Amino acid sequence: MKLSGKWILIGLLSGALSVAGCGDDDGGGGGTDSGPGTDSGGGDDDAGGGDDDAGPMRTEVMVDSNITSDTTWTADNIYILNAQIFVTGAELTIMPGTEIRGANDSNVLVVTTTGTINAVGTADDPIVFTSTNPEGARQPSDWGGVVLLGRATINVTDGGGGTNTVEGLPPDAELGEYGGTDDSHNCGTMRYVRIEYAGFEFADNKEFNGLTVAGCGSDTTLEFIQVHAGSDDGIEFFGGSADLKWAVITRAQDDSLDTDEGYSGRIQFLIVMQDLGGDEGMEADNLEDFENNTPRSNPTIYNGTWISGGGDGQKGLRLRRGTAGTIANSIIYNAMMDDCIEVKDNETVEQANSGALTITNNMLFNCGNGEVGINVEPDDESPVTFTGDFDSVNDYDMDPMLPEINLTNPNFAPPAESPAASGAVAPPSDDFFENVTYRGAIEPGGTDWTAGWTTYPEFE
Repeated sequence: MKLSGKWILIGLLSGALSVAGCGDDDGGGGGTDSGPGTDSGGGDDDAGGGDDDAGPMRTEVMVDSNITSDTTWTADNIYILNAQIFVTGAELTIMPGTEIRGANDSNVLVVTTTGTINAVGTADDPIVFTSTNPEGARQPSDWGGVVLLGRATINVTDGGGGTNTVEGLPPDAELGEYGGTDDSHNCGTMRYVRIEYAGFEFADNKEFNGLTVAGCGSDTTLEFIQVHAGSDDGIEFFGGSADLKWAVITRAQDDSLDTDEGYSGRIQFLIVMQDLGGDEGMEADNLEDFENNTPRSNPTIYNGTWISGGGDGQKGLRLRRGTAGTIANSIIYNAMMDDCIEVKDNETVEQANSGALTITNNMLFNCGNGEVGINVEPDDESPVTFTGDFDSVNDYDMDPMLPEINLTNPNFAPPAESPAASGAVAPPSDDFFENVTYRGAIEPGGTDWTAGWTTYPEFE
């Protein structure tokens, strides 16, 4: 589907691994290639995004018990999540090119606070989490998604140190608990991973996301991640300090990026292409109903490319409920009927006034019905006066010259002559941020780091 104009709008295994047929794999059991999704030369199931007509036969492995011993999943199998699967007291290793499919709506992979994940794909052989439905019939909310739980600080208790149960599981689900005081807690590594068609909603306003990162600490590694066509948020951080780098969130049905509960991680090189029917490109909160709890949400984000769907009421970024943070060197584009950035609620305005919320050196274009800018919205009753200056430190109505967007074959790289090629401010000098001179997630005229491992399949 193409729209006109600038915008074209989730060990040995504990218990059994049931396998269809015969043959062996590292998880136990084996099978013949007799079920849907297996292929001996005529299918189109390929973890790298293409056809595997000449590739080896893959065996379906039914995963229906928790993972309690170190386990490795390999690319010669397709792993079917046939229940809510918890990794507890073990490490789950997933090899490049492996495909994992979620079945039956609420099925989800949860890496608990005693487990870790080591899912390292490559640009040529990414790891893919997707739906059991056939290609062409996959939809948002087909399955649950991927959840990482850690012991880093969250702010559900003022001052930190409290715990919570992750959204999407019952409040008394012991294996769903996260939070603590270990701010370096390592939930594991995910690199070159795609997550598609996730985000099952089990009750009103209670949904799994494509990727949920809850209480994960600074030793967690999340790089080259794509979340596509999730029914809720693409990636949501609940507290903790896990970083994210080289990420693509496409066609989320709610928010693309969501931060809550005292999240203080670093993010660089993030692409968001919001669905026409989605909500915000980013929704950043401190804590609902307790807007001044500490530690305060304070994400530091450089070099984002945020492309809104252009629908009525769809904002680029919505910063609210007392969040602090930094948004810099980014392109915010195509919130045609609403704000590029909204700073909402008295507590958030106070963070901006104090300098704890900074929005600087961004390019904002084609937003707000021609009234392009950053909208500060304090509470209606006893509003706080905004005393800062966003206007002189951001560029308004400056066209980044992004290519025309095709939802199923997008190109996010501006040409070399784009004004986004300059005007960046230096990020913090540390071991995470790269000091680049351009704005946006991809260098104008430079190498497209999304090429080869991302896909953008259509859905109805």
